[in-house]
Amino acid sequence: MRDDGSDSVLRAWLAQRSGADNVVIRSQRRLGGGAVQDNRLLEVAVTGGPMAGEQRWVLRSDARAPLAISASRQEEFAVLERAWRHNIQVPEPLWMCADDSVLGRPFMVMRHVAGEASPRALVAQAGDGALESLVEALGAELARIHAFPLPSDDDHEGVDVVSTQLADFHARLARLDQPQPVLAWALRWLECHPPASAQPVFAHNDFRTGNLMINDGRLEAVLDWEFAGPNAALADIGWFCAPCWRFGGPGEAGGLGSIDAFIRGYENAGGVHVDREQLDKWIILATLRWAVIALEQGARHDSGVQPDLELALTSHLLPGLELDLLRLIPVAAGIDPASLPSSSDLADAHTTEHSLPVAWEALSALNDDARDLMEITRQTLKSEIIPALEGEARHSALMVANALSIIARQQYRGVSIWGEVRETLAQQLSLPMDAEDDHAGARALVDEISRGARDTPEQFEALRHLLREDALARARISQPRAAQQ
Repeated sequence: MRDDGSDSVLRAWLAQRSGADNVVIRSQRRLGGGAVQDNRLLEVAVTGGPMAGEQRWVLRSDARAPLAISASRQEEFAVLERAWRHNIQVPEPLWMCADDSVLGRPFMVMRHVAGEASPRALVAQAGDGALESLVEALGAELARIHAFPLPSDDDHEGVDVVSTQLADFHARLARLDQPQPVLAWALRWLECHPPASAQPVFAHNDFRTGNLMINDGRLEAVLDWEFAGPNAALADIGWFCAPCWRFGGPGEAGGLGSIDAFIRGYENAGGVHVDREQLDKWIILATLRWAVIALEQGARHDSGVQPDLELALTSHLLPGLELDLLRLIPVAAGIDPASLPSSSDLADAHTTEHSLPVAWEALSALNDDARDLMEITRQTLKSEIIPALEGEARHSALMVANALSIIARQQYRGVSIWGEVRETLAQQLSLPMDAEDDHAGARALVDEISRGARDTPEQFEALRHLLREDALARARISQPRAAQQ
């Protein structure tokens, strides 16, 4: 907890809040999935008072570099208390501490909920419709969340949640160091084809596989409420059904089951009617939202304020999310994709694992020894070390193996692939090339997209095909599986 390892102040605080004579922290460990907040499981022995005995509590505090869009712990604790009183499936909130003298930052304590929240462990159970009843129950729980009253002190009348979010994405992308042409392209499409405006409801805003505690096929708790607040009902449904939260599972609803089952549970429990055409637009918006957050997560690592392997790897999700956007956004009516300009011959030249640009063959030879050493290190980690680990240590080791794979692919194939594709894009799109600014062309393209200079269906669709090649080049290094879809 504290950097010096002392927990005496925390123990005294826990004893005072629980009405105990004494509290002993037998063990504490970091729980997985805490990229935005820090979650720790405390196993404690309580002497005296109403909670005497062995207890398992979760302590949740701010990460060192919290996202600006995340609620404070005080705000999240207030939401949990209200949700608990309204019988929403949440962990029981116990105590809130705003006194920095205890841990150096605010934190809250909740009762631990047993079950499985690991997305990949859950989607592994989803074959042959095995979790359809669970998915229907999840839809019903989301409808109950949306029926939760909005805070009476907030005025939500007349708020256009769609235009507000699109303007927010514009501002957040503008704050990033590197221009993002694919995200600008998707944002422009959403501005021209926005989801219908809707009356805000109380939304979880991060309702997805990974934030749901499941035990024996039943929902035990909805976790992580730091983003909760007013939003369109379909925003939550689109988020849950977006491809990025399926984790390789067979179901379109969180990788767990069918969208039909989820919507059936939602509507039968009193949720608003779900228009599937509108839902498709919200799924696109959800994918764009996660792409923006992924870049912000990577920026937290790059800033040096919170060096963290999970944050660093999150930014490598971007090419796969870009490919999702390029696939999800429908082709304009009357456009024949086969007639559009494409530099696919260049992309095809690099589709095999062993192909390299001729100019980089010498560099590849120089890197052979280092690459071989990195590969044997990765294989040893995967075959001998990871199988012996459990819990958070196993999660961390898998991230290390993933990072080694990305480094090895980048070292072997070289960033020249990106350079060649981007040079081709610059030539075909008449964009500036600047030897001192690698992003000059991309920055010019983002500007043109944002002000509507490429809005004609022919120009817009031509961009889709050219930008896809750029995303594929990067995905082959960061996310080979996404490049194969």
